[in-house]
Amino acid sequence: MPYSTSRTTGRTTRLLTGALAIAALVAALVALWQTQFRPIAPPGYCWGTWPGEARDGGLFQRGVRHRTADERAPTPGRPSGHCALSWLGGRGPEAYEQRVTVRLDTGPRGADQRRSWLDGLFAGGGTALPGGLPGFASAGSGALVLPESCDVAGRPSVLSLTGTFTGSTARAGHPGFPQGSAPEITGKLLIEIANRAISVSSCASGPPLRLPHATAGDGPGGEGGGADAGAGDDCAIPALAAGEAKGTGRPARAAGSSPGTLRTCTVPAADGRPAIRWAAIGIPRLVTLFDGLTGDRPPAPGWRATGRIETTRALVRADCAGRPTVFVLRTGPGRTHTPLDDARVAFPALVDGAAERAGCARLRT
Repeated sequence: MPYSTSRTTGRTTRLLTGALAIAALVAALVALWQTQFRPIAPPGYCWGTWPGEARDGGLFQRGVRHRTADERAPTPGRPSGHCALSWLGGRGPEAYEQRVTVRLDTGPRGADQRRSWLDGLFAGGGTALPGGLPGFASAGSGALVLPESCDVAGRPSVLSLTGTFTGSTARAGHPGFPQGSAPEITGKLLIEIANRAISVSSCASGPPLRLPHATAGDGPGGEGGGADAGAGDDCAIPALAAGEAKGTGRPARAAGSSPGTLRTCTVPAADGRPAIRWAAIGIPRLVTLFDGLTGDRPPAPGWRATGRIETTRALVRADCAGRPTVFVLRTGPGRTHTPLDDARVAFPALVDGAAERAGCARLRT
């Protein structure tokens, strides 16, 4: 007896349904296997900035192991975050432990707390990022102010990065990375995670931030914004040469396409601890970090600036050829046992030299 059309259709439907169910089950098993044993995509770290696989010149080198991460990504509703990474690399005498810490925030609102936060932000010194970017980098630390559209409650969002590594025979960590600790490496990593922060928080549009390619003028003494050719052991500030301590910082002028300057200097004591940390800052977005901290009165009679000079710290803001510029100094914890240990003595002399180099008229009469 021939099958009816309805019976044929019903059997076809059941076969098709069964085939689809089997296909779905197979797909689910494949996906589970990939998730558990062979990830579809390598894991990303620091909000997805750095993938887990090794890449030449990236954050991770081949052979790293035991990676751990503690992170919280920024979001459009919460434009702040942090990331702490650590891992082991190398073998035998070449073994090391690496740590990287990233923070995105606006800093505290209160004046005293904000001064302390800024002391820490600039503690590592560094050279200005090229290309007019409002930030700086040293061998193992750096900071970058994000675009104005990323401000929160009128305060700039700041991304900071610190990297330290400890060798197998060392008792203390070293700033930077064992494969190379030049400021250029820190700057590259800083730009990578800044772009990721902007993307996940959706706080700015436009092309991603980029470091310009190095040119002949970008090196020390070049026109592209490298270190000042006159910078020596005295951090290019003549007043420092009068004491026994000599500076080891490398002052830097901002790139030619960026108005303003950034000069930083650290003077070490005999025990290696910093005795003075000094900066002259004229890059507009960096100057904005100090808004509201210098008041409207001169630090002493005869000053063409506003701010305060105390025993261990000083901060003033002045007009340099129409450009707001901040001069800041913090003493300790090391001691030189010279007049440099007293900010009330050292700061005025330092300002005289730094203001001249920054294109300022004299700040005190």
